[in-house]
Amino acid sequence: QLGGRESSALGFAMGAERLVALMMEFGSIQPDETPHAYLVMVGDETAKAGLILAEHLRDQLPGLRLRSNCSGGSFKAQFKRADKSAARFALILGEDEITQGIIAIKDLREDKQQRTVRQDKLAQILKSELLIK
Repeated sequence: QLGGRESSALGFAMGAERLVALMMEFGSIQPDETPHAYLVMVGDETAKAGLILAEHLRDQLPGLRLRSNCSGGSFKAQFKRADKSAARFALILGEDEITQGIIAIKDLREDKQQRTVRQDKLAQILKSELLIK
């Protein structure tokens, strides 16, 4: 009793992690599955090298969301898929790039010049530009 009046209360508590898990389970929210980068592979000999590079990047950057094109298609068709994926970068790997140990990076969201970097520096560049841990 408070001041001569009766009072009643009902309480409920739930952890934030459990609440988020329930919301995801019932479709209220979705995890961010937008890829950071989309690997475009052009040429007959690029699929194997591209998959090895993708695995290497994922090992170095566990937080990297990288989508690899495995369905073939022309360069133009792959670029359309890269853009449609909403990825920030297209990583372009062709037979010449494999031979030279380089890869082209095209920013799909900002009007910047395409650039070429050494493959062994790619993880470091993606980490700094995407702020991936």
